[in-house]
Amino acid sequence: MKTANHTEVTEFVFQGFSNFREHQLTLFAVFLALYIPTLAGNVIIVTIIRIDHHLHTPMYFFLSVLSTSETFYSLVIIPRMLSSLIGLSQSISLVGCGTQLFFFLGFAITNCLLLAVMGFDRYVAICNPLRYSIIMNWRVCTILASSVCASGFLLSLVQAVAIFRLPMEGKNHTLVSEFTFQGFSSFGEHQLTLFVVFLALYTFTLAGNVVIVTVISVDHRLHTPMYFFLSTLSVSETVYTLVIIPKMLCNLLGLSQPISLAGCATQMFFFITLAINNCFLLTAMGYDRYVAICNPLRYAVIMSKGICIQLVGGACSIGLIVAMTQVLAVFRLPFCATRVAHFFCDIRPVMKLSCIDTTANEILTLIISVLVILVPMGLVFVSYVLIISTILKIPSAQGRKKAFATCASHLTVVIVHYGCASIAYLKPKSENSRDEDQLILVTYTVITPLLNPVVYTLRNKEVKDALLRATGRKLS
Repeated sequence: MKTANHTEVTEFVFQGFSNFREHQLTLFAVFLALYIPTLAGNVIIVTIIRIDHHLHTPMYFFLSVLSTSETFYSLVIIPRMLSSLIGLSQSISLVGCGTQLFFFLGFAITNCLLLAVMGFDRYVAICNPLRYSIIMNWRVCTILASSVCASGFLLSLVQAVAIFRLPMEGKNHTLVSEFTFQGFSSFGEHQLTLFVVFLALYTFTLAGNVVIVTVISVDHRLHTPMYFFLSTLSVSETVYTLVIIPKMLCNLLGLSQPISLAGCATQMFFFITLAINNCFLLTAMGYDRYVAICNPLRYAVIMSKGICIQLVGGACSIGLIVAMTQVLAVFRLPFCATRVAHFFCDIRPVMKLSCIDTTANEILTLIISVLVILVPMGLVFVSYVLIISTILKIPSAQGRKKAFATCASHLTVVIVHYGCASIAYLKPKSENSRDEDQLILVTYTVITPLLNPVVYTLRNKEVKDALLRATGRKLS
């Protein structure tokens, strides 16, 4: 560990064009002359496209979005630059600088991605003109524009948080280079028992998920969207447990070794990525069941191989982006303590080691937890409301039973997974003791991954039949 002095900073001063001192008035006139036509031109483009129905096409929709984005992009930077050129304003507060950086990056990245989308629009129009209206329908255009904006501002949030968590304060902070885990030290004499129990659960989890992936890979009857998502979930759950449990087992045996900041950040990154990936994979599986039961005649078309890959890719991408945001936000904090009151590098226990106020980080963590737990859970809930209403309309009792059976395994996993995640990350901070928090996290990190293979091998007839075929046994 080492210490360093940080000077307290409350505002910044722009150097601007100070090297061009005698030409600043000329520069002001030139930039103002360019800025006014820019604003006027973009406003004219947006207005004309809006009022002329002949321009209500995907190409001009994207152009109007780009013009709007460019207008805000220039508003973020140029007015302050112009005022600096005539000596009206040279300083900006930390909050003002962070806000400017956030919007500058957000609109800049949005503009780049919008140009890529406009290129795709021209590609479809020229290379696939007969299907242009189908491919580039208004729903797709809206999704593309929204995704571009969301990506831009998510990436800008990552950058802004990473930069403005740098220490800019007049206090001495101890720079910590490694952490140690407190783990289950409060359970004293029961640690060996816990080791045996967790090792047994971990072995079953690994074996069960490997069996599921293998059976789905070798049995062509299971090459369907539902089992594609299940095999992806099993792989994700397996890697998820590998990130946490081996280190936890070592700690229980007293083989605890310190973990470096980089190692802790890596563990947190993969834990968050895979946990969020699992949440959204379960949502994709819920959508798959909704289409299979509520729209069976179009199931093969809607849940095509390409769509399935896109859904999995989307789940992974969301996990990666959120994990990057969280890890950068947490590990830009200055740390004064080294003992993590947990058995792995989770967000809140690590943040508690910081020397400074972490309210902003806690708010960010809460917002992200709500978005990645409650939103997917809400989508699954809506899917099952529609599924149940459709099943109840099936006239035969046998048909209703079969339809419910196809959803039972998924619904069981969803209830336990989202239930544990909600209790672990959405409850008030002071509601439980540290031991109770650890038991909740053990359920989420150890028990939940085991549930997936147990439920799908014991309750799912198709998987059980595939297992029997794989082992060469005759079906009874």
